[in-house]
Amino acid sequence: MTSKLVKRVQSIRELERAWRAIQENARSSKSDNVRREVEKFAENSGRRVHSICARLARGSFKFMPAKGIPIPKTDNDGKRSKTSFRPIVLAPLESRIVQRSILEVLMSHKAMQKYVNTPHSFGGVRRQKGKEIAAVPAAVYAVLQAIGGRGQQLGGGAKFVALADISKFFTRIPKTAVRNIISSAIEDNEFMALFDEAVKVELSNMAELREKAAQFPVEDIGVAQGNSLSPLLGNILLFEFDALMNEGDCRCIRYIDDFIILAPTKKAAAARLKKAKRLLGALQMELSPEKSSKEPSPVDAPFVFLGIEFANGFIRPSG
Repeated sequence: MTSKLVKRVQSIRELERAWRAIQENARSSKSDNVRREVEKFAENSGRRVHSICARLARGSFKFMPAKGIPIPKTDNDGKRSKTSFRPIVLAPLESRIVQRSILEVLMSHKAMQKYVNTPHSFGGVRRQKGKEIAAVPAAVYAVLQAIGGRGQQLGGGAKFVALADISKFFTRIPKTAVRNIISSAIEDNEFMALFDEAVKVELSNMAELREKAAQFPVEDIGVAQGNSLSPLLGNILLFEFDALMNEGDCRCIRYIDDFIILAPTKKAAAARLKKAKRLLGALQMELSPEKSSKEPSPVDAPFVFLGIEFANGFIRPSG
């Protein structure tokens, strides 16, 4: 008998919702291939979504191999790196629709709410009920709250700041560890079997990638940057990290792999940054030395977080 969660994933309602989300995201995609694929699917989306539904119900749906796309990173001068890149994984559109449907079911599950509705993490979560803003605007507002002195329990009145970036974050997330957390929370083996297939990474262009193929997450360590489930998996893994980093008089606001520490003193900020390095080290992760603060700085000195420049109470897009 099919579990309730799997029935929800394969329902027309959830699949159509997932398709609409992907269609909306494609409008801002820089990839011509992505936009063309979405436009072609849209020509007969109703029939195609029903086909996905039927194959899921029969157990014949297959997550087809994805394409590995090495996207060059930019250095501090804005130039494209010749050696450093982001290992983006682009799955076929049908697979992305099912992955998105799985994500929506997970994020609405009662047992997963503590990972979804958290005051410490703002990336990869939907806007909370009763809240007017989400994502980057919500993270920016939280920083301003911490500096402005409102809500001492959240680190209000912070005087010093430290910025940090987790190096190669998605490629360091252990699939099995996160899977076990989810499995223990929802207790649905049939759903987890579908989840396992959705996060598995199989690339169709391994030979073409050559030496770069080793940096794509085809083994247990690492999740696909490009899979809609990956930000949630990162949030689940760092749930305890977020809680520990927000103990006491400091505030730590995280957006995926970027986070900011706001503290009442320079000493407290430095200690919290040291704590972050220790906690991440236990997860086999580390901070990017190029993108992380070497030492805390006063909050009244200009700093940039999530592409926003904070300058003594004023904010504006950086660059």
